[in-house]
Amino acid sequence: MPKRTFWLVTGVAVGAGTSLWAERRLRRSVQQAAARLQPDTLVAEMGRTARQAAESAGERMRDALTSGRDEMQRREEELWADLAAGGMERDMVVGPAAGPVSPRRTASAGRVRRVTRTRTTALSSAKPPLHLGK
Repeated sequence: MPKRTFWLVTGVAVGAGTSLWAERRLRRSVQQAAARLQPDTLVAEMGRTARQAAESAGERMRDALTSGRDEMQRREEELWADLAAGGMERDMVVGPAAGPVSPRRTASAGRVRRVTRTRTTALSSAKPPLHLGK
């Protein structure tokens, strides 16, 4: 009989202890959730989130501009390579003192001309201006 009494008392003690522990744990979780959902706490959290978003907006904008510029340059080079493969080439404009200037920065930039075999062939096939007569 002492064995049964021991296990009965042990089971009641463990059951009661577990119930008290679970009740405290649940009460603490409910109190923490209620504290987080208070209007003042929600306003503070929203303010903190908005401030973090505003601080990172400049960096995100710089990253977007940089990646856009890089992609634009990559695509431009790809298009020029396609034109060169088809027998076209880009005229390079020489600046006053700096040497070659990027075609994007000049008024006559981006002109494309057909590559001919000889210079004389290209000149002989050119028509004279209309104001000079036929």
